[in-house]
Amino acid sequence: MVADHRLALHATLPDRYARHEVLTSTIDHRGRLAALVADPAQGFVPIPRPSPQQPPPRYDATAVICDGAETREIPLTDLDQWFTGIDTLGDGIVLAAARCARIDIDVERYLEPIPEDELHLTKNVHVIDEGGQTRSTFYAGDGIEQLMTDAQGAIWISYFDQSDYWFPNPDGTRSRGFAIGLARWSSDGGQPWMAPPHTPGIFWCDCYALNVGSDIVHACPYPDFPLIEIDRHGVRRITPNPITRCHGLAVSGGEIAFLDQHRVAGGFRWEIRKGHRQGEAVTESHRLNLLLPHDRHPTGWARGKIGRDGTLWLYEDGHPRHWYRYELNS
Repeated sequence: MVADHRLALHATLPDRYARHEVLTSTIDHRGRLAALVADPAQGFVPIPRPSPQQPPPRYDATAVICDGAETREIPLTDLDQWFTGIDTLGDGIVLAAARCARIDIDVERYLEPIPEDELHLTKNVHVIDEGGQTRSTFYAGDGIEQLMTDAQGAIWISYFDQSDYWFPNPDGTRSRGFAIGLARWSSDGGQPWMAPPHTPGIFWCDCYALNVGSDIVHACPYPDFPLIEIDRHGVRRITPNPITRCHGLAVSGGEIAFLDQHRVAGGFRWEIRKGHRQGEAVTESHRLNLLLPHDRHPTGWARGKIGRDGTLWLYEDGHPRHWYRYELNS
């Protein structure tokens, strides 16, 4: 029989932002809630339904960082992209837009190197300081799944299955690549470290299970879900993993919690599949059925899925103001 496990309410966006649209939110490496909010009077629309509200072509917003009862705001003006990812970086923030603008060249040329000045690549990651001033912007590719920063100031970006990236060539052209999976960027957007070239035989179709810990990063890329361990020097370890359908990760030593979720009886079930890594194998030990506080069952898919070491933070689809916490060793 699968035991129940109650999640803790970790953080809630303060009531004074109740009338604002929440474009994106996260939990940073210090456990703080960070959110991008905007006045809906600027003209937000759900496209397509029932997606989050999409902003107009130009809009103002506020980055909110909540540390317990203390709240800090960073005003942002004249934003020109729909930012779907946020995290803190030093005293400021970093924003990412999942999708880039369409490149206006004939599709027949996509298989050949293209001069960089013809591509007009969207700079879809913005690094902003505590005063709201943009410090750097850079192109990070199309199809961003998750944006997470670490305590050392690196920017980790995972990608979904429609991703592509125009790689620079020495002659000033760029060539299109696919299945980017996972990349690590510096705050100035210099040449990134990318996981696929360092993991032969692993196909990074989609990377939606990511854990950016204090020293180590773990990822389980779809479709085979190997457990990949990365540090600042590169890939340290690849462990085959029989636990598939992995949507989120908590990792503490050899203990691992894999988030699974599915529909059941017209509703939704969030489930933890606990495993143990020993030697060159991961073995599943047992499962837990996740409940929200007051034994409430989830009413939608788990979103957010921010894994940092042994902790995983989640929110219910459509409710990014309220974040819940699972701790592997609880």
